[in-house]
Amino acid sequence: MQNFDSINIEMLMHDRILLEDLDRRKRLIESISDKLNIPQAQLSNDKTMVDVLMQLQREHNPMMYEFNEDIWMFLASIMESEDDIQASRITGKNSFYNRTKAKLYIDTYWKNYNSAYPSFHGGGGDCANFVSQVLYAGGMPWVEDGNPNHYTWFTNWYCKPGASNKDGDKRISLSWKVAASFKKHWEKRAAKQVVISYKDAINNMLDLSNQVFIGDPVQFCYASGVPYHTLIVTGYAWDKAAGVSDIVLASHTIDSNRRSLYNTMLKYPKDYQLRFYVIKEGE
Repeated sequence: MQNFDSINIEMLMHDRILLEDLDRRKRLIESISDKLNIPQAQLSNDKTMVDVLMQLQREHNPMMYEFNEDIWMFLASIMESEDDIQASRITGKNSFYNRTKAKLYIDTYWKNYNSAYPSFHGGGGDCANFVSQVLYAGGMPWVEDGNPNHYTWFTNWYCKPGASNKDGDKRISLSWKVAASFKKHWEKRAAKQVVISYKDAINNMLDLSNQVFIGDPVQFCYASGVPYHTLIVTGYAWDKAAGVSDIVLASHTIDSNRRSLYNTMLKYPKDYQLRFYVIKEGE
């Protein structure tokens, strides 16, 4: 289902996102330390950094706008939901979601990108952008509070006509295009989440296949839970060689609609995590 080129591309993307996260933290720590005279060692503690950033937000401090996207992407990467994500389930939620339309969009645009949307293929990656397009095509509506300056807020999710792939474009929310922000939005909005380690998923593929459906997003995450790739379920398959039920995924950046979940997980540390967003219960 996949070749060495796609595996190499994913490894590069995996490493790049990790390095970008480290660079983002370094920039924020150095800038805030310099402007607020707080020791860098103190800001290296995530809890302290979050407390400082939340206080800056309450004060409407100009620094929140100076480092807008860096701050919100940093927060998205470290702040877990207060909910019990393993048990979260809302029966009947998003019952209008049309999996058939989502599948049609996947089949049409997994390789031939939709020109109505910006492409991030040559930049930070187009994976979350593509999956957001699929969800929208399946009937999930935009969420916006009417304030363009809130495009970084996790509660908003949209991509308006004319949106570009430029940083700071307020016509597209971070949650639409950035994996960590996508996570913060959909962990609240999906009917159910399935969070499982690669090790447990590899050993329970049949059970996992029975819990997720075509048109449900999935994120590949580091052991910390920070996502590095966003994909979407497009089908199921039987892996004869391994004797397991497999889940077939589609994605951009690594353009594919025949991606084996099982074989992908075998190539990564077993404490890495999968995070499925079951948009609605059942087909």
